[in-house]
Amino acid sequence: MARNNSELKLNKEQLEAIKYGNGPLLIIAGAGTGKTTVVTERIKYLILSQKAKPNEVLALTFTEKAAREMEERVDVAMPYGYTQMWILTFHSFCDRVLRAEALHIGLDPRYKLMTEAETIQSIRNNLFKFDLDYFRPLGNPTKFIGGMLQHFSRLQDEDITPGQYLAYAKKLKGVEKEEKRKTLELAKAFKTYDELKVKEGLMDFGDLIVKTLVLFRQRPNILKQYQEQFKYLLVDEFQDTNHAQNELAILLAGKGSRAKITVTGDDNQSIYRFRGAAVSNILQFKKTYPSAKVVSLTKNYRSTQIILDSAYQLIKFNDPDTLEAQLGISKKLISQVAKDGEEISFIHSDRVENEADAVARKIEEIKKETKYEWRDFAILVRANNHSEPFARAFSRRGIPYQFLGPGRLFKQPEVIDLISYLKVIYNFDDSVALYRLLSIEYLDIPARDLVAIGNYARRFNSTLFEACGKINDIFVASETKEKVKKILEIIGRNLKLVRRETAGQLLYYFLQDTGLLQKLLSPDSPEAEKKAGNISKFFDKLKTYEVDHEDATVPAVVDWLELSSELGESPRAADTDWTEVDAVNILTAHSSKGLEFPVVFLVNLVAQRFPTTERREQIPIPDALIKEVLPVGDYHLEEERRLFYVGMTRARERVFVTAADYYGEGKREKRLSPFIFEALGDKAVASELSEVAHKQLTFLDYAAPKISETKYQIPKLHIDYLSFSQIETFKTCPLHYKLKYIFKVPTPPSAAQSFGSSLHAAIHDFYLAVKAGQRPTEKLIYELLEKNWVKEGFSGKTHEKRFFEKGKLYLSGFLKQGFNSKNPPVVMEEPFTIPLNDKKGKGLRIGGKIDRVDVLPDGTIEIIDYKTGATIPTQKEVDDNLQLSFYALAATNIPHKPFGKKPEQVKLSLYFLDQQEKISTVRSADELRKATEEII
Repeated sequence: MARNNSELKLNKEQLEAIKYGNGPLLIIAGAGTGKTTVVTERIKYLILSQKAKPNEVLALTFTEKAAREMEERVDVAMPYGYTQMWILTFHSFCDRVLRAEALHIGLDPRYKLMTEAETIQSIRNNLFKFDLDYFRPLGNPTKFIGGMLQHFSRLQDEDITPGQYLAYAKKLKGVEKEEKRKTLELAKAFKTYDELKVKEGLMDFGDLIVKTLVLFRQRPNILKQYQEQFKYLLVDEFQDTNHAQNELAILLAGKGSRAKITVTGDDNQSIYRFRGAAVSNILQFKKTYPSAKVVSLTKNYRSTQIILDSAYQLIKFNDPDTLEAQLGISKKLISQVAKDGEEISFIHSDRVENEADAVARKIEEIKKETKYEWRDFAILVRANNHSEPFARAFSRRGIPYQFLGPGRLFKQPEVIDLISYLKVIYNFDDSVALYRLLSIEYLDIPARDLVAIGNYARRFNSTLFEACGKINDIFVASETKEKVKKILEIIGRNLKLVRRETAGQLLYYFLQDTGLLQKLLSPDSPEAEKKAGNISKFFDKLKTYEVDHEDATVPAVVDWLELSSELGESPRAADTDWTEVDAVNILTAHSSKGLEFPVVFLVNLVAQRFPTTERREQIPIPDALIKEVLPVGDYHLEEERRLFYVGMTRARERVFVTAADYYGEGKREKRLSPFIFEALGDKAVASELSEVAHKQLTFLDYAAPKISETKYQIPKLHIDYLSFSQIETFKTCPLHYKLKYIFKVPTPPSAAQSFGSSLHAAIHDFYLAVKAGQRPTEKLIYELLEKNWVKEGFSGKTHEKRFFEKGKLYLSGFLKQGFNSKNPPVVMEEPFTIPLNDKKGKGLRIGGKIDRVDVLPDGTIEIIDYKTGATIPTQKEVDDNLQLSFYALAATNIPHKPFGKKPEQVKLSLYFLDQQEKISTVRSADELRKATEEII
């Protein structure tokens, strides 16, 4: 658990890094040295010392969680409002740039971003549009889809465009004829895949980086615009960048001694090569920027010196492929918390089941003798499925535990129940899914009755669905008969809607019809709250899928869900604060990055488990195209060693390493991981090998667990952000506010909302297109309306067509009366955040998004909000409009252009597209003070 580093006094090296002036800066931040604090404090220093405005600092991170945490820390320190900070992941940054600039390279700025599962669906649906032979075998045409997508992704990591790959394939010499033919086939497929995505307005995550590079290289004026905007560039976890991301950073910062680029990282913690990360980027930084200042943070505020020394002893085996060896510096970490501490312990068992049991007993023993709680222990596994013996051992002994691995939303019981309902609607012969549905806790059908229904189906060789249709003939309780009939009635009703309703809408009806929706809104326990949160997140994912896909029917969604689960692409479950749950933490070594625990167990430390056997890509890219500078040593073993190092340095006080002789059904004794010897030394290992943990009968794995579930606490609800929409929703209906903004349970879509969103998007893209050089014609704005049209919420095709024609009428009128080519807006769709203090003195932020800002001839500004409703308010209603007060607060509290105005310098307008009528108002300082009081 990461502690709050703001409590720590900044040391000399940290301050040096934070307050460094101009020019390239490399911060080598070892484990536990306060890297996040240094990056965050540097951003705050640059802004608060007025070296840069909030939107003039670009900070790039690798996870949304890290970006969010960094932005929150900076946000708290901001004494004034701001439009938007640029603290983003690489992909989010590129997405923001392309949404604004894609038209300049002929791309649709409203492109849809595909997940891995969606890319597989896309290729599978278009497979016979590819010119394939070897890579589309007749007997199994989809065999190479996953391999090809990984191949294309690796090409993107290496900044190879389809055109470059095709040119390489055509010129390829010195290889077998068959090899050349396969390379050319792949290159053509890469080009076809790229063309299909452009045609259909799609992008995958690799495209975000590659297309931004194309934009900046082909349009140097746009690159210059961003270079001038960002006075400082910071890249966090630089060791995890791939070649394309490194190129992007260098392009933005420029080269030479005046480049204002700061990178932080630790080559010893580079563990994402399987995602394309190139540790050589950090190793080569000094060659790219020879004059770069190097600040090495070696004061560790986490671990004991014994742990740090053992980890250092281990990682030295990666020399000479380390920054320490190449730059001639010392990266040996010095503990600031304990100079001594407990020795690292090695536990050796005969079988994996006994290894897990020995770990469970050791945790019980330590907890009994110390003040540790269950949450203070972490089990680090190399792969997700290695966790199962430990989970079973903890269940047997009544030890609470939680798995903190990758996303498991689709594996949560309450979500599986909903997926099962979709599977039944898709195919009511799916007896497994129907059985799961009948077993849901809410129905409370006795197990004996479920068995009776299943026996009836088997006896008469029928499906479970057919058996349920004859429930009156089955000897079950009368209450069960009524419940089964009700479920069949709901299924039958929804089957009629399958063709015209989305999967999410049908699930919403299911929750309504069963009464589960009301139960979700009134959770009566922490566990019920957690379930409601998981269902809410599941609906969020469905909603995103519906927005991004024209076909969001049950068959398409079931296919996507199955693919996502197969690929391990499930999102995280509900955001329960795991640090508040008193349970042993089981997680992968990769997932442990950035976390810390008092006691850490590194388990399954044998050859082929940790380190793993190197797995070759199904279709590797040619060595000639790899731009990473490869290490002298075995790069796979070096990466596994770095992962082990990360695991060790998660521990604050104690580390245990464990291994067994046999795993699974294997009859050959496993060799111990070399990392044990490297970290502990031969003598420490030899002494433990003379004793093997007690034998345990394997059938005890099936003993009834002493604990069935981990107890969750309801997280405290603290509202620290409000928008105008949230306030209006709460005023109208507090229950609807809870439904929409707290539980995020979907509500039926509205035609008016879809209509408004479509027109807003069309006008936004129209201005972008005109800015990019297109002529402002009716044809253009109609095309953009069609491209941005949201199909949800209409009662039928006729209803939708009527709205679409009305939209064209509105936009035609706007083009004639509201569009002024001589005074284009300076800002569109601009998000903003302003700090306020609530009545209890706690920090509150308000925010929203401004449709449009114009600068008027006298230097004042006009904020315009488009309205698509037919009702036009009176002047007094506009004068009292709280939404316009939000915008006025933004314009007067944000200090940089075009804002930073006095109240009387801000004209506030509502533009009604129905009658092309604009009603304007202003706010006085006193009116803004009263509006602030109303908000808080």
